[in-house]
Amino acid sequence: MAITAPLVWLDGALVPSADATVPLMGHAPQRGSLVFDVGSFHETKSGPALFRVREHVARFLRSASIVGLSFGYDEAALVRAAIDVVAACERSEGLVRWSAFFAADEPDLIPRSADARVAVAALFYRDPPRTSPLRIAVFDDARKASIEVLSPEAKAGAAYLGPMIARRRATLAGADDVVLLDREGNVAEAPIANVFIVSGGVLRTPPLGAILPGITRDAVLAIAQSEGIAAREEPISPEAFAAADEAFLTATSMPIGPIASVNDRALAAAPGPITSKITARLLAAQRGEDPTRAAWVLPIEPVRS
Repeated sequence: MAITAPLVWLDGALVPSADATVPLMGHAPQRGSLVFDVGSFHETKSGPALFRVREHVARFLRSASIVGLSFGYDEAALVRAAIDVVAACERSEGLVRWSAFFAADEPDLIPRSADARVAVAALFYRDPPRTSPLRIAVFDDARKASIEVLSPEAKAGAAYLGPMIARRRATLAGADDVVLLDREGNVAEAPIANVFIVSGGVLRTPPLGAILPGITRDAVLAIAQSEGIAAREEPISPEAFAAADEAFLTATSMPIGPIASVNDRALAAAPGPITSKITARLLAAQRGEDPTRAAWVLPIEPVRS
């Protein structure tokens, strides 16, 4: 369970989190017109540092553009906001969440103004994240929304209602999570994570187009390339997913979750050797211990007076 730090950056200033509220009848809660992104920060030898923060902010800005939210903060301002909230929370490990939403206090389908409010918050776990291998369910009728409905590149609040329902169905069936299919019936992604499998020593992941371009997904592919691990971005059938030698999910909050079984069919290894190698390299990069990935790490500076 993640809890919000006492101070939140809201429209350019740090305010108590209890004061960072939205109108109940506002467009964001009534119509789901909020976009967000989630990054992470980690302890390094030089203190806490943000991981791939610029990539997260760039995706956040892209989501806002797709939905039509307008605000006056650029990448530099949003990176600085993340630094300020992490410095203020005085924690060494956690998450950062950027949010933008229509400021209009109205539930009409199209708000009168496209002006948005922006919030940035640091979050940390009350309990440690789960580390044991995952039991995954796949349902033929649990599908990722088509690109014609909403671009998969938009992290919009409304896009997560269907995945939430699918995950609830999976947990009621005894699984830990669900993997959604695309409209062709191939593996797409989990509700908040990308999917990888390993078959015959080859790392495979669904191609971009119908899935969120995950920041951790991109990091895994870069690490695989540097480690000489063959990797392919190609369609994966549910049958290939269930028959994989190894499989794992990737997300900022995990960052890698090994998969133990798919529809109660046990995989050969969880985690397997390739999953373990990539996990170790990713964790080293997050801790600032990989000099070849120094550009991925941004140290936290004190809050400006």
